[in-house]
Amino acid sequence: MARRSCGLGLACFALLVAAAGATQYKVGGDNGWAVPDAGAEPFNTWAEKTSFQIGDTLLFVYPKDKDSVLLVEPADYNACNTSSYDKQFDDGSTTFTLDRAGAFFFISGVENNCRANEKLIVMVAGAGAPGGSPSPTPSAPAPSSGGDAKAPPSSSPNAPAPKNSTAKGAPHAAGGGDKNGAGLTVAGFLASFVACIAYATLAF
Repeated sequence: MARRSCGLGLACFALLVAAAGATQYKVGGDNGWAVPDAGAEPFNTWAEKTSFQIGDTLLFVYPKDKDSVLLVEPADYNACNTSSYDKQFDDGSTTFTLDRAGAFFFISGVENNCRANEKLIVMVAGAGAPGGSPSPTPSAPAPSSGGDAKAPPSSSPNAPAPKNSTAKGAPHAAGGGDKNGAGLTVAGFLASFVACIAYATLAF
């Protein structure tokens, strides 16, 4: 019985550590997923300065009756082709998990919005990549502020995307769309850890 309760405690701790390591990023910051205002930082300029890791999530907030998010292939990204996509999200508050290394290509579901630079390339670092830089992908394009992808990535972004989900209490948006906090705050992490230990003790 003691071994079982100890195992429960360790498993709970491992899960909490994994969750605490993931970060959620609100795309577009306070402005959300929308056509960038004049003088606003382009989505890809922000993405170039951000070190995305496997397990991180992107939060897209937009008026669901007027816009949407499409996960597309590089050619459709360049052409703002809204009729061809791997995944479509239109719930107004979409949480997308970056579940692999490599490039992800997003465009607005409204063609005119896409042509006005409501589009985003996210490069995710591979496991063990130093300094948070993406793992070398010979044919993967480097995101540019102009928004065009010049070549398809070595691994096509058609891996299954998570189902649409509405963020429960979206974290406070940092200026310019920087990171908006990990999935667990320090206080939340400690509280969850204490609860797990208490559960394991009761099981004993």
